[in-house]
Amino acid sequence: MEFLKQNYWIPLLLLIAGVFYYDSSLKKKFEAEYKQNGVYAVGKIREIKPYGKGGGYHYVYSFEVNNWRYQGLCDAGKLPSSKVYENKNKRFLVLYLKNNISNSRLYTAVPVDDHIKDNSELQKWVADNPSVKAEFDSIPDPGLFIENYF
Repeated sequence: MEFLKQNYWIPLLLLIAGVFYYDSSLKKKFEAEYKQNGVYAVGKIREIKPYGKGGGYHYVYSFEVNNWRYQGLCDAGKLPSSKVYENKNKRFLVLYLKNNISNSRLYTAVPVDDHIKDNSELQKWVADNPSVKAEFDSIPDPGLFIENYF
């Protein structure tokens, strides 16, 4: 017991390493699941929420599946604030899981044209555009485990 009192940093370091390992394994699981069970939808950025001390922004977006509206939250990335706010009310591709629709990712790198009205047109549009399919190789980061669950 005296050893732990003097070397308290060892269990603390192991705990921190464990959290990051768990976070990494969750991201890998999400990526595999999205590639296997992912379905496309058209999402629209409804709101932009700053977080931290000017450190970043979250996009609040919504998308419809079977006449039900779902909402999601994603990080805007390393965009300057002027670019972040330009995306408000614009439409982008959303990838969600068939078995858990609330679990979705917004692809801000894939804007969706206004002529696409429903998900069946979107499926055809994605199939016809190989550059869009290439974006699916990188699933957008869901954020840290700590940020999502605590």
